[in-house]
Amino acid sequence: MRRPFCSLSLSLLCLACAPTQRQTPDAGVPESRPQRLVAQILHTYPHDPTAFTQGLQFHQGQLYESTGEKGDLRRISLDQAAPLWKQSLPGVFPEGLASDGERLYQLTWQDETLFVWNGAPPAQEKQVAYAGEGWGLCYWKGQLVRSDGTATLRFHDPKDFHEKSQVQVTVQGAPQDMLNELECAEDGVYANVWHSNTVLKIDYATGRVLAVIDASALAEAVRGRVRSYEAVLNGIALEPGTHRMFLTGKLWPDLFEVVLVGPATTP
Repeated sequence: MRRPFCSLSLSLLCLACAPTQRQTPDAGVPESRPQRLVAQILHTYPHDPTAFTQGLQFHQGQLYESTGEKGDLRRISLDQAAPLWKQSLPGVFPEGLASDGERLYQLTWQDETLFVWNGAPPAQEKQVAYAGEGWGLCYWKGQLVRSDGTATLRFHDPKDFHEKSQVQVTVQGAPQDMLNELECAEDGVYANVWHSNTVLKIDYATGRVLAVIDASALAEAVRGRVRSYEAVLNGIALEPGTHRMFLTGKLWPDLFEVVLVGPATTP
């Protein structure tokens, strides 16, 4: 997000008067420790160092990116840094990006507008209003999952984007805020934690953090080639069919294919 940096300490979130909240584990039963993993670089690809990456998404066999600041929607390639196609979005700050296989859905930060794209190249099908901030977005089993910088994941109906339910994300019982870019997988949702080198894997039903992924090797790889304080890890994409994982960052000159390694359980 583009706003003054604030503490990443865990904070409680009031959910009063909100849509139905999914149940988190009983407070009297301590959560198990999350698995500890490391993102190991397999391959490095060129990435536009002017792209303020807010969303990274495979869609119909192509890789798309949502960029903030002077924002746009763009189709990118692993072969070159320059986008293959892009559509500027003046006057708004684009954010997370999701695909249901037919359409692309693109959030905005504080503009409270969801852009829905269809076709190839994508054309705007409609705009949908919603309340609150938009940070990350992904699609899972007929629902769009949204983050807004808090410890809450919100589940929306793609047809009109009304909020159906929500769940609070916790690490061993404590709320985890600053959830940013999202990527939905079959067994959990991956989330960047803003201004950190950490990616979380989260259980859809309970919000419990299943794994904490250290991606500091990626930040180390671009050190010295990025200058902005906001040039942080952000952008997660899983390639359908192969499950290859790609990570990048805002204003980063590289996009990385990674593999997650580490012990099966935390000692």
